[in-house]
Amino acid sequence: MTVLHRIFSRREKNPGCHGRSLAFLLGCAFLAVWATPTGASTNPDLVKTIQGQKADIINGVACSPDGKKIASAGDDGAIKVWDAASGKVLLTLGKDLQGADALAFSPDGQMLAAAVNAGGRRGNAVQIWDLANGQLVQDMREHTQQINDLAFSPDGNRIASVSNDNTLRIWNVKYGTLETTQKETKNNLLAVAYSPDGKKIVATENWDGKIQMWDAVNVRLIWSIQGHADWVLCVAYSPDGKEFVTGSRDGSVYVWDAESGARLRVLRDPELDPVNSVVYSPDGKYVMAATQSRHILSWQKNGGKLFNFYQGHDLSVTSLAFAASGKQLVSAGLDGTIRIWNGPGQGGPDAVYVQAMKFEYGTDPMDQDLGQAAKLYQQAAENGQVEAMFRLGGLYSQGKGVARNPEEARKWWTLAAEKGSAQAKVQLQSGSGQKVALAVAPPPQVKIEEPKALEPEDKKVKAAVKEQAKPEPPKPEQVAKAVPAPVAKDKNSLYEEGMRFFKGEGVTRDYAQAHKLFVEAAEMGNAKAQYRLGFMFSLGKGVKKSDQEAVSWWQKAAKQNDPDAQYYLGYMYEIGGGVKQDVAEAKKWYQKAAANGNVNAAQSLKLLP
Repeated sequence: MTVLHRIFSRREKNPGCHGRSLAFLLGCAFLAVWATPTGASTNPDLVKTIQGQKADIINGVACSPDGKKIASAGDDGAIKVWDAASGKVLLTLGKDLQGADALAFSPDGQMLAAAVNAGGRRGNAVQIWDLANGQLVQDMREHTQQINDLAFSPDGNRIASVSNDNTLRIWNVKYGTLETTQKETKNNLLAVAYSPDGKKIVATENWDGKIQMWDAVNVRLIWSIQGHADWVLCVAYSPDGKEFVTGSRDGSVYVWDAESGARLRVLRDPELDPVNSVVYSPDGKYVMAATQSRHILSWQKNGGKLFNFYQGHDLSVTSLAFAASGKQLVSAGLDGTIRIWNGPGQGGPDAVYVQAMKFEYGTDPMDQDLGQAAKLYQQAAENGQVEAMFRLGGLYSQGKGVARNPEEARKWWTLAAEKGSAQAKVQLQSGSGQKVALAVAPPPQVKIEEPKALEPEDKKVKAAVKEQAKPEPPKPEQVAKAVPAPVAKDKNSLYEEGMRFFKGEGVTRDYAQAHKLFVEAAEMGNAKAQYRLGFMFSLGKGVKKSDQEAVSWWQKAAKQNDPDAQYYLGYMYEIGGGVKQDVAEAKKWYQKAAANGNVNAAQSLKLLP
């Protein structure tokens, strides 16, 4: 389920060619010729894209246990079952539904359950279909408001559902009857999951950010903890049942001990980038999260550092699901598409190479880690990836991420050259161990460091350069004529320059410089700069954190009809951040944002009382 959305426009920057030495000019010419990669796709983990719902919003996706079928729930009420191999529709379920939000395959794969709005006074229903013939077998209507999530018990005999009516309900699948209704909070319940042994149920709340743990056998509340600072949008149990992971509207991802409720790990600190879906890989080695900013993030279970990310959706990613084999991950989003990806660790050498480049350049949202980059390049190179061989040689040559080793560098360059790498051939022909720029085009959003001028090895060359005749200083009147008048930067150029420093695109990331440029652009009336300043103050990036300052800048941008600022202004009124909490005012700004095309504002309106 999605409640926020932010789209960062990203542009690739090409490195400039400048320097004084002949070798460097050779490197620049080399860059111009070999700017396009020959061996690796820019998105090698993406297996297939299926164009899904006509309404352009998919709220939920599920994968059958055998991995052969994918089900999607659309905002228009369309529930479709797809053949995963061909991408063709096998079944269209439901009739005259006004909306569908969540779904789940039964453990045996024979049935599909969905949380739907069937219309009318008692329209909020949990419906179950027989996938053999597409017939509706159960239509269970006791929830009084929108049903946000549901889950089959591991034995397939029961379904747990949670709703905006503040209740957890457990249903008997065979008879279609309500077994119990539990209400321990005045908050909406947003997500639910069964433990792998079926003995526990975890449910999450909105307003207080709490997490509830239930005894599923005796149906009693075991404990309730303060989980996040904001709505807890999603939850998933680990395959071994020892822990579970939650994602929040505040952008954080936390891992919890399923027995005690103690927080075990922080995978992601709060960020203005809500986490809409979380899932463990079937082998339990990875945790995946879908975010508002179109990322699918991946962590190794026992590590707290982001290990990889996928990006391909045009709008927010709303839902994730794994096939039982773990070989493929399925995602869906507000762009109306279903995408099938290699599961973590399932990609080939090209995928490993692209992952290594993300570490080498610190591609947002990952941090730079040259040691990890070298390990991944080595892995890809040992499996025949030519560009990885070339870049690994470069790291050995310069001692980045590994101990400097010219022999090892030459070994990898030789192997790459033997496989047809023109870059490696040029490097070997230079024969001097000089720093030739590594010219392989990066994956999307990879930052490129400005190539440094090569340092001539010959001291005589250095001396000759140093002793070159210096030109006579120009006369004052010549200076006056030569200095051009300063060119005034317009607000849009200032904003774009600020974004370069904010993201670290072609420059070292510098929030302070970004803030300075945003202020200049904002004071000239650039709404996007005003929105971005609100973002920085809300998170304390480059400035002292201040919700009041964030609201002030968002108000300025919102008055200029910036939909993102209107959305976040509504959000601040909803939670009482920097302003007095006012749900009516929140609705007003959400409505304005929705009218200006912010699809997430419409989603948020559905979750408000």
